[in-house]
Amino acid sequence: MFDAFAFLAIIILFVLLIDTRGRVKRAEKTLVEAAKRIGALQRDADTTAKYESAATLNVRKPAPKTAVSVRDEPAIAAAAAPLAAISVSGPEMQDMESATPPPAAVKKPPRKPAKTPAPPGPPRSLASRFENLFGKTLPIWAGGLTLAIAGVLIVRYAIDAGFFARVFTPGVQIVTGLLFGFALIGGAEYAWRNEAKLRDIRVPQALSGAGIATLYAAIMVAANAYHLIGPLLAFVALALVTAAALGLSLRFGPPSALLGLAGGLAAPAMVGAIEPNVPLLAVYLALTIAGLAGVAKARRWPWLALAALIGGVGWGLWMILASSVLDVLGSLSVGGFVLMLAIAVPMMSFEGPRSTLLRTGSAVVGALQLALLVGYAGFAPLHWGLFALIAAAGQWLAWRERDFAIVPTIGLLLSLALLAAWPDPTAFWFALVGLSLLAIHALPLLARLWVAPRDLRRTLEYCAIALAPVPLTKWHFWSIGDGGLALLALGGVLLAGAGIVRGWKVEGRTADGRFAWLTATGGALLVLAILLLVPLWMAPLGVALVAASLFFFGKTAHDGRIERIAAGFVGAAVVALVATPRALTELPRLVEGADAIDGQALLRWAGVSALAMLFALRAEGTIVRRIGQLAAALLAYGAFAQFVPSDALMLIPALGGTAAILGGRRVGFERVDAATAGFAALSLAWAALPIAAWATKALLSLTAMPMQFDVGILTAEPLLLRLLVPALLFGVPLWLVRNALPRWLWVAGLCLAGVVGGIAIHSLYRLGFAALAGDDFVATGIVQRLVWEALLIGIGWLALRQGMAGLARPLILAGTAHALLYGLVLHNPLWAAQAVGGWPLVNLLLPLFLLPWFGMIRVPALFAKAPATLGRIVQLVVMLLVAGFGWATLRQLFHGTLLATGGVTDTENILRSILLLALALGFLLWGIRSKHHDWRIASLMLMIGAAGKVFLFDASGLEGLARIGSFVALGFSLIGIGWLYSRQLAPGPGRAAPAPDS
Repeated sequence: MFDAFAFLAIIILFVLLIDTRGRVKRAEKTLVEAAKRIGALQRDADTTAKYESAATLNVRKPAPKTAVSVRDEPAIAAAAAPLAAISVSGPEMQDMESATPPPAAVKKPPRKPAKTPAPPGPPRSLASRFENLFGKTLPIWAGGLTLAIAGVLIVRYAIDAGFFARVFTPGVQIVTGLLFGFALIGGAEYAWRNEAKLRDIRVPQALSGAGIATLYAAIMVAANAYHLIGPLLAFVALALVTAAALGLSLRFGPPSALLGLAGGLAAPAMVGAIEPNVPLLAVYLALTIAGLAGVAKARRWPWLALAALIGGVGWGLWMILASSVLDVLGSLSVGGFVLMLAIAVPMMSFEGPRSTLLRTGSAVVGALQLALLVGYAGFAPLHWGLFALIAAAGQWLAWRERDFAIVPTIGLLLSLALLAAWPDPTAFWFALVGLSLLAIHALPLLARLWVAPRDLRRTLEYCAIALAPVPLTKWHFWSIGDGGLALLALGGVLLAGAGIVRGWKVEGRTADGRFAWLTATGGALLVLAILLLVPLWMAPLGVALVAASLFFFGKTAHDGRIERIAAGFVGAAVVALVATPRALTELPRLVEGADAIDGQALLRWAGVSALAMLFALRAEGTIVRRIGQLAAALLAYGAFAQFVPSDALMLIPALGGTAAILGGRRVGFERVDAATAGFAALSLAWAALPIAAWATKALLSLTAMPMQFDVGILTAEPLLLRLLVPALLFGVPLWLVRNALPRWLWVAGLCLAGVVGGIAIHSLYRLGFAALAGDDFVATGIVQRLVWEALLIGIGWLALRQGMAGLARPLILAGTAHALLYGLVLHNPLWAAQAVGGWPLVNLLLPLFLLPWFGMIRVPALFAKAPATLGRIVQLVVMLLVAGFGWATLRQLFHGTLLATGGVTDTENILRSILLLALALGFLLWGIRSKHHDWRIASLMLMIGAAGKVFLFDASGLEGLARIGSFVALGFSLIGIGWLYSRQLAPGPGRAAPAPDS
């Protein structure tokens, strides 16, 4: 403990040193500034006197119009400035003008440099500063502190066994300590009165502080250690010492007060008050800190009050934790001490800009200490009463000054935490304490709830008070009945309603979010009460009733926020609908349908659906209205699912979407758009399985695997009910109302419906074709694809002729892409075994290549603003189609219906070379005629390919006439092609060479 006191002494000396150094620096700065100002004032006075004398001479005795002598120039120059500022008229002005020489004739004398103050002396060295600190400043304070410690040690030594203890009785020892303290104070007074001799104010300050600490220690030992005096006498003695400390501090300055603070707060520990008389110690500390606060207030030393408060907080915490059991008097003493530190001392001591922070911090710390006292002392009623006192004091502080608003907030949080942490409370005391704290916190909040300025924190605290009783009561009394909890919830509703009533006529209420918070709190508690009282299966209906009530209340209150709050309760009703045990039997019907009508289920789903419909039709906010539409659509489907069989249930979303789209022409599409989206989502959910199965088959077909419809979900009934009919029910109304919808919306809707319907039609076509012609891929694969592609391209062509380019584009592009990808790439009869027919030229090869050609040449007409590159791509594809058709026809002449059989005869090989040359010649002729440069380039490439084939392959594999024939054919072909090129490219008379087209 002595080490702690020494450490505290070092800190105090350091604070004094810093304070002294600061004061000296400020004094030096003030003296330097004063010297500068005095010198400036003296120079200004001398200059002004010279100006005034010169001006008087020039005005009264004007100089003649002669040249100015050199010795008069300084006077004229000095008088020029003040004369310029004087307003003169009449003859005097003429005299002055005549007396004033021209500027060229006046020579300004050089100005004398102003006298600057002497620079400060050289900076003090580190050695001199060290000598001043440890040789002049610290010893005096160390001496005073040593005397204070000596006084305490004298008293402490009286407790220990030894010679001093055997000689002096306890009474004599106490008297000796008191006399020593009084002697120190007398010495301080003597030093104060003889200041002229000592010339150092710190000597009386140190002596007085040591005397005060000694008196404190002597009285505490007499009361606690030797019990020589009773509590009443000790109280009187401590009061007298405190009064003396106050007077001496006012006389001798802050060092005495600081030493008195150190000695007074450390005295109980120094004399061995480890198990103190708590009431007496609390009274002593209270008087000590109050005296120090009084000194701080009188001399405006807030640091002294702050230090006293910190020490008091530490002692208060120690008294709470070190006392295992506090009786009534001890609890009251500690509670009163903490209340004084938290409220009285800060209010008395702190002023200025930081006073609010200090007072608030003190109040919060006091509340924390009393909360600790309540918890550590076993949540006794007395301690609850003390905590209620500081909670009420915090409310008084917040009422007195607005800056203390955080204090009641901390008090409320501590109250809730203590009530939650209360172990095994009885119902009576829990209700009494809870109602008392509720009144302390709620009533002031209710009174200030709508007082300017707006403060959302007060409203949130009020809402927390309304909500807290139910969970706290259930936490402590788990077996409480639902009726009791419902009553508590209704009490919270009344509390929130009181706040709503008080703010109903407040100006600007409709733009104030506090009203919405109160409404939401009341609605939540009302829902809780209803859920506790009604049967569980009616829970969603109860929540829906509250949501509807809030909706109409928001209309009456003209507050759009309440409408959004009510929408949140719609979501709560949906949660209650799907979270109850009944939902385990109701939710499966959403996909399975119902075999019989369930009245309760239908009532539940229909009731919540009607609530959502209310918001969909009557809500003013766009977001709330659309959420209501979506919820209404989904919940209405759920209601139908409770009595409609599964086959018919598939069509309910599509029928609902049709009704919503057609009804939009009457009520406005902004009133049905979200509902339509909800019904569309439900339809897509029903279509998800067949679409997924079809997509899986389609993806596998990209690997050249024939697409087989061998799963149950891709049969006629699911395709009709899940895909085709819903697509028509959505697509036809969208087409009918397209002029009333944004273009992007109806185009996107029709595309989605077209994709779904297209999947259904394709699947039904494949099923029908297989039923009629069989599913043998080799025998019917080409025919099956040709019919489908012809349908797509043909319908697209007809739509294009009718001017319906939007419908023609997807059909023609889809048919053409299908013909190219599946007919000529993945399942080309040249490498995939498929029957093309046994008749030459009259077989399936012509339509196989003709259909994609017919589609490709229509592509540029589908895109009027397409770049020229698209036309070149079309020409390239047509070239490939022509070449492929010729190659496949040649193959069919030698191999019949199956082109993918192996082996090539010599004749076929020669004819292939001739075919290449013929195609090259044909491409060239067509390119010349149509002026397409790309065809001529293709012709050259075919010619080069034919030549390479003959020289590299045919020449090595043929013999005799076959080899000769190959070379002859190649030679003539090359000659013919060259001649044609020469005629085409050589310019004739009167025409230039044709430029290559692009």
